[in-house]
Amino acid sequence: MSKRIKTTQRIWDVVRALEDEYRLPSIQRSFVWEENRIAKLADSLMNDYPIGSMLVWRPPSSLRIRTRRFVRQYWSGMHLISEDEPISESTYLVLDGQQRLQSLYLTFFGQYDGKHMYFKTNSDPEADQDSLRYQFSFLPEKEVSNDPHWIRPSELTKLNVEDVSAFVDERHGSDPSVIKKRIVRNISKFIRVFNIDEKIIFLDVEEKAPYDDVLEIFVRTNSGGVKLTKTDLIFATIVLKVPDLERQIRDLVDELNLGGQYDFDIDFLVKTTFVLLGKGAKYDVSKLRDDPYVERLSSGFGMFRSALLSTIDFVRTDAKILSKRFLKSELALIPIIDFIFQSPHQQVLEGQSRSLRQYLYMSFFMRFFSYGADGKLDYMHKIFEDKDLSKGFPIADVSQYMSNRTNLSYEFAESMLADLDLVLNIAQGGVTEIPSRRGWSLERDHIFPRSVLEKKGIPEKWRDDVGNFRLVNKTRNILKSDDLPEKNLEFFGSSNSTIKSLFLKNRDNLNERNFQQFVTARRTLLMSTVKAFLGFS
Repeated sequence: MSKRIKTTQRIWDVVRALEDEYRLPSIQRSFVWEENRIAKLADSLMNDYPIGSMLVWRPPSSLRIRTRRFVRQYWSGMHLISEDEPISESTYLVLDGQQRLQSLYLTFFGQYDGKHMYFKTNSDPEADQDSLRYQFSFLPEKEVSNDPHWIRPSELTKLNVEDVSAFVDERHGSDPSVIKKRIVRNISKFIRVFNIDEKIIFLDVEEKAPYDDVLEIFVRTNSGGVKLTKTDLIFATIVLKVPDLERQIRDLVDELNLGGQYDFDIDFLVKTTFVLLGKGAKYDVSKLRDDPYVERLSSGFGMFRSALLSTIDFVRTDAKILSKRFLKSELALIPIIDFIFQSPHQQVLEGQSRSLRQYLYMSFFMRFFSYGADGKLDYMHKIFEDKDLSKGFPIADVSQYMSNRTNLSYEFAESMLADLDLVLNIAQGGVTEIPSRRGWSLERDHIFPRSVLEKKGIPEKWRDDVGNFRLVNKTRNILKSDDLPEKNLEFFGSSNSTIKSLFLKNRDNLNERNFQQFVTARRTLLMSTVKAFLGFS
C-alpha cells in the first residue's frame, strides 16, 4: 500500500502542491466563494483561527474518474467542468475542502475577475473596525502601484523571518518608526502563519474504498460550509454515472438564461427531469442510485433539451415574458415542458399557444404553485399520461384541477389587476428588463404623479389604481418631472380616443371626478386586453 498523506502540513506547501498533486472529482460542485469571503479566510488565518480539516482520497489506479484541476484564473459565475484526464498514482482527490483550498490557491497564485490578491502590510489589527483586522483584498494592479503597503502574498512567502526588518527598511524607509514596527510584526506573523505553522489537517479515506462508499462519505461530510443540497448530490451522481452530461446540462442552463434574461439553474433542470421521467417531483436522495432514471436521462437528453428550448421560445414569443421579473414561478413551466416533451418533435403544436399561455398566466394570477408544488406537478403529469395529447393541451382538465385546488374560479377576475407587473407586461406587449446595465432598471411609473394628485386631494385608492400606472425604464422615470404629464406622453391606451380625451381633460382640469373617469376607463381597457390575451373573451 502506498504511503498515507502527512496529516498536518504548512499552508504554503499545500498551496504549491495543488496544481500537480490534488484534483477535484466530478462529484464536487463548482467553486462559489466571493472575493470578500476569500479575504475573510486569509484574515481568519492571520488571527490564528483554525481552518478545519480537509478530506482527501487517493483512488486506486484501476479506477477511471473524471476530475478537474484547481484554477488560477477565476471569473464570477464561471462553470468549472471536469475532464477525462488521467491522474497519477500520487494524486489525491479533494472530497471536502474545495472552497478553502481554491481560495488559498487564488490568494497566492491566481486572479479573481482579473484582479490579484494583496495584503496591506500596515494593517492595524488593534483598530476598532467592523471589517477585516488584517486587510486582504483583490485589487487591480493600477490601484496599488503607488502604495508600497499593498503587496502580493506570494512575494511575502519568499522572505525569511530574519530578513523582514531589512525588507521593511528598504521598502518603507519613509514611514514613521511606529508604522514600520507594525509592518514588521504583520509580515513576521504572515510568514509564521503561512510558511512555518502546520495549520492544514488532512483526513485520508482508505485507498481501497469503493467509489460508492466514497460518494456516501462525500454526502455525509459536506454538511457545513457551502452546504450541498439534494440537487447538488443528485447532479453529482448523474455526472458520476454519465460524465458527458455535466457539460451538456451546464450549457443548457446557459442557453435557457439567454445571457441573463432569466435565472434558471440546475435545481430547476433536475426537478423537471424527475417529473418528465415519472420519478416524482420531490427531491429524494434515494434517487441517487436510480440507474434507470440516469440511463433514460442520458439517452433522451436531446429530446429533453429540445422541449426546454421550445418552452423558452414559447415564453418569449407567445407569452411575452421577456425577463425573469415577469416569470412569477419557474415551476409553472414544468407542465408546459412536460406537454411539449410528449409532443412530436418537442415543438408547440399549432393552435396550442393560447391554451398554454392561458394556463401559464392563470397559474401566476392564482398563485397556484405557492404551496404543495411537488404534488401538483405530479398530478398534472398524471393528467398528461392519461390523455391523448395529440388532441392538444388538456386545458379543461388542468383548469378544473387548478380551480379545485385553490377554491378559486378559473377566470380572470378584476381583483387580479392588482398584479401590476403581469397586467402591464401583457398590456405593453412584453417588456424587457436589463438590470445588469448601469442606470437601467424597470419601474412602475405613475402617469399622473403622486405629488400632483395629493395636492389636488385625490384619494390614494385612485392615485395608486392600475389605471394610473405604466412600466418605464429608470432613466426616463428620473428625468420626468413631478408636474402634470406632457400632452404627448406615451402609455398603454394613449392611442384610444376616449382615454386620450380623458387624459387631456385631466391635464386641463385635474379633480377627483375627472381623474376617476380616466383611471376607470383605462382599467376597463386593461381588463379587456388581458382577457383577450388569455383567451377569455
